[in-house]
Amino acid sequence: MLKIFIIVPVYNEGNRSLETIKNVLKNSKCRVIVIDDGSTDGTYKKLNKAFGKNDRVMVLRHIINLGKGAAMKTGAEMVWKLGGEAVIFLDADGQHNPKHLKKFEKELERHKIVFGYREMDKNMPLVRKWGNIMASNLVKTLFNIKKKDLLSGYLGFRKEVYEKIKWSSCRYGIETEMATKIGRKRLAFAEIKVDTTYIDKYKGVTLVDAMKILLKIPYWYFN
Repeated sequence: MLKIFIIVPVYNEGNRSLETIKNVLKNSKCRVIVIDDGSTDGTYKKLNKAFGKNDRVMVLRHIINLGKGAAMKTGAEMVWKLGGEAVIFLDADGQHNPKHLKKFEKELERHKIVFGYREMDKNMPLVRKWGNIMASNLVKTLFNIKKKDLLSGYLGFRKEVYEKIKWSSCRYGIETEMATKIGRKRLAFAEIKVDTTYIDKYKGVTLVDAMKILLKIPYWYFN
C-alpha cells in the first residue's frame, strides 16, 4: 500500500481548523501535516495545544503569510522527506468533507493523480459557479483537459508526478495552473464526486479572482 499523507494548509481558521483535523483523524489512518501559513488570530497556538503531542499530526509554520500554494509546497516537500509516496490536500475551513478521504486513498492506489469534483448545482454560490465556468472553458480549450471541476482544491497525487505538476502560484490559481500542466503533458487522472459545504459564499474564488487567473493563462500556455 502507498504511504499517503494528508496535508491541511491553514490560515486564520481557528476552531474550524481544529474540527477539520479531528474529522480527518476519524476518517483516515494516514499521518497529517498541518501548515499554519502565518496566521495572526492565534490558530498556531490552538493547533499546537490540540495536536502537539499527537504522533499522527505534524504542525509546521510559516512565520509570515505566503499563500496557500506556498503552504501546499511546504507540506508536500516535508512528506517526501518523511518517505511519503502520495499526498491528499484538503482545506482547513470545513468545506471539504473528510469522509471522502478513503475514496482518495483507494483511487491513489490505481491512479497517479486524483481530483475531487463538486456538482455545479444551486447550492454553489453564484460568484463561484461563474468564476469556475469562465476559467474552465478557456483552460479546456487551450490545454485540452476535460476536468469536471477546475477549481476544486480537494485533490491528491503521487510523488512521481510532483515535478511534472509543480506550481509556481502562491495564492489563487494553484488548481488552474496544475490543470494546465496536466493538460499540456497529457497526464492521466481520475475524478471522484465530493460534497462541499459553503461556509462563506464570499470566501474562495470569485469573479475577480477568476479574472486574475485568466490573465495568468497566457503565461502558463507559453511556459
